[in-house]
Amino acid sequence: MLLTYLLARGGVPVTLLEAPGDFDRRFRGDTLAPPVLDYLDALGLAEPLLAAVPHARADAFRWHTPSRTYTLADYRWASRRFGYYALIPQARFLPWLARRAEQHGARILMGARFRTLLRDADDRVCGVEYTHAGAAQQLTADVVIGADGRSSKVRHASRLVATELGANLDILWYAVPRRPDDPDLSGLDLFAAPGTTVVLLGQEDSWQVGYDIPAGTLPEVRARGLAPIIDAITRVAPWLGDRLDTLTDLNQLTLLPVRITRLDRWTEPGLLLIGDAAHVISPVGGNGINFALADAAEAANQLLDPLRADPVDPGRIDAAAHRVEVRRRPPIDREQASQLRIEKDSADRLRRGDPRPAGFLQLVATIPGLPRLIGRQTRKLRLPAPVPTILDRPALSPPGRRQGSAALGGEGL
Repeated sequence: MLLTYLLARGGVPVTLLEAPGDFDRRFRGDTLAPPVLDYLDALGLAEPLLAAVPHARADAFRWHTPSRTYTLADYRWASRRFGYYALIPQARFLPWLARRAEQHGARILMGARFRTLLRDADDRVCGVEYTHAGAAQQLTADVVIGADGRSSKVRHASRLVATELGANLDILWYAVPRRPDDPDLSGLDLFAAPGTTVVLLGQEDSWQVGYDIPAGTLPEVRARGLAPIIDAITRVAPWLGDRLDTLTDLNQLTLLPVRITRLDRWTEPGLLLIGDAAHVISPVGGNGINFALADAAEAANQLLDPLRADPVDPGRIDAAAHRVEVRRRPPIDREQASQLRIEKDSADRLRRGDPRPAGFLQLVATIPGLPRLIGRQTRKLRLPAPVPTILDRPALSPPGRRQGSAALGGEGL
């Protein structure tokens, strides 16, 4: 959705195809990092967003064990204005941003299901085929951008090759109401006990509860039933006890497989993939959405001028798409390598029954100033400043210049 907004604000005709009929998504990346809030502020969007959309704010990440609490990251110094993660449900954030994209002339089709890529006589991607309102339709475009998540249908229809790098953990998610007398947690909290890891993400009116299991063990979890899960959660967070009474069936849980996937390349002529469609980021750190938004920011900067040219030069568009990968791939590769280490260590500790964080993280929590330094590492997201073509138009204005066209297949980002 962010890329749709940026291209439309920059004066490019853009169509976003959204397979769901609405934006009601749960457990799908609700944590906006300080650098992302800084970027939205540069666009004139941060203050209106935070004022209009109910949200929670988390200024630290804490790891709780039966014997002590470790503060592993302190975000209060990660930004001059936004020293926290804003926990905003996508079901609220995406409609808010969609309305602003449409005010700039973007066309957003809900319930539009991608079928396949269209190719011209030179085998260049030139559009998409999709179904909408029960009818097959085609949309031609100067560039197609796949932003449709970890199970990307656009990626599967392309000639890009994905490699899975790691799969050690899966997470089962459930949401419970938040109460005024709940413990004063940061909102980004991990509770660990021997053999159990539970993640709590604080929303404005609810807690998202994540229960870690070894990758691929859902059948065994089903065989054991709900009782061990409820017992584990109430053991580390007993104050949630009565709110789990509504959990009566395993089908009420949402399974999020923790996968880390890398593509051989993100582009082919006429096509660019971004976000989890190009590089599946583990939920470790809660930054998948933030890396996807950084991809969108870079893609807008690179693609706007080629798409606004008259006539549009396909070679310039392909070169711009390639530059997106060149600029964005290094920080993504580093993040994935770090996540592989953390995820493997977490899975090993879960199996051994050791509730403590890794040795290095224990050290971080004991040395004054180190959590603050770790919190500042959110800057590794490296969102580029918006180009003047975007900033020259106000956050809200009627559509301006139109030339080349872009088609996005999206999960909302």
